[in-house]
Amino acid sequence: MNMKLHQLSMAALLIAVASLCAQGADPPPPQSQPKKPTVAVLPFVGGNESEKTLAEKMRFAVSQKLSNDADGGNKYDRLDNVQIDMAISALQIPWQGNAGKLPDDDDIQKVIETLAADKTFLGRVEGRKLTVNLYEGAKLTRTATVEIPGDRESPKLTVEKLITDLTGAKFTHIREVEADHSDPKVEERFAQRPNLAPDAGFEEAAKSDKRVAANWGAILGANRYAPPLITDDEARTLPKDRVAIVSKSVAGDPKETQGHCLMMRMSKDVAENNGLACESTWIPVEHGKTYRFQVRYHSTGPVPRLFLKGFAFKPDQFGDQKDPEAVRREFYRTQILPRHKNAAFDLIEMDFTPSVAEAGKGDGGSKAVGMKIEWLRVDLYIYLSAGDVFFDDVVVKKIAE
Repeated sequence: MNMKLHQLSMAALLIAVASLCAQGADPPPPQSQPKKPTVAVLPFVGGNESEKTLAEKMRFAVSQKLSNDADGGNKYDRLDNVQIDMAISALQIPWQGNAGKLPDDDDIQKVIETLAADKTFLGRVEGRKLTVNLYEGAKLTRTATVEIPGDRESPKLTVEKLITDLTGAKFTHIREVEADHSDPKVEERFAQRPNLAPDAGFEEAAKSDKRVAANWGAILGANRYAPPLITDDEARTLPKDRVAIVSKSVAGDPKETQGHCLMMRMSKDVAENNGLACESTWIPVEHGKTYRFQVRYHSTGPVPRLFLKGFAFKPDQFGDQKDPEAVRREFYRTQILPRHKNAAFDLIEMDFTPSVAEAGKGDGGSKAVGMKIEWLRVDLYIYLSAGDVFFDDVVVKKIAE
């Protein structure tokens, strides 16, 4: 009788943990979109405190690279790291014991079966050597080892090599020089042509009866909403992981006190997992023409990492033909060099050319043949550290002849 009760309790526990993990994952894709494979990055282990700290950093780096950059990004539905940790805790598995050794195979299998991800990554740090195992389903299929560079050197290329060795994923490196101001004719066109970005200065909420920025959508997991206009007092007590329109004086730049701007406040948990985003509505563009993007930002901690996403018209038999979300699919994506915290508003800018030649960053490969990029979305994405980021003066202008 006691054995039966124990089995029932364990079954209930596993069901509850699986449900918890499902809540932390990204929402299932619409019926009209193919299902993306799910990935889980289990906690990396280390022996001493220095190795444990390094293991935590490398787990975060691998998680972010898989989510944002592998094969152009957005190729996987990654389970939230915090929810994975909660699942391990619920299963009562001692994960960081045994002097830096990996958990027992039986315990690893329990976690993998509970999370039910298509691909699961588990790493171990020994000194500055990182070894990562890849499980596909419940089967260990591949192992790769890399040497972690020193603290003054970015581990980006090392992590990319590791993921490529394990999965075959490719990475596109962004340009170091992002906007070319050398041609006077281009600069003249930029000065004269209209700004295509909607609600570029985030002033529409103050003019709207609904008091929201209707042309922008804040995104956190499945939650999407138009950022509301709030008072200065409300801005000071804005809850974490929220996006709003605020008076520019709230940003704290003494040179910027007039008008409004976008404010994004992020917690440590969200910063180290999915990050926080605010995306523009559709911006009509011409396929193969060059544009210049600009925005000004001020960050108290989070890293802004912005994306420009290009969409083509590609309906299918399942979606609502009148719904832009159902008939427009992403076939182009370019990312802008990450920025860091700063003391006042600074300019971010990039010249870019939305085209199928750049495809593979969005939906890639043969699927992009014949596709014509007709719409753009600006994705203001922040991650890595907790704090506030303010954005203002978004610009999208065609600079081609």
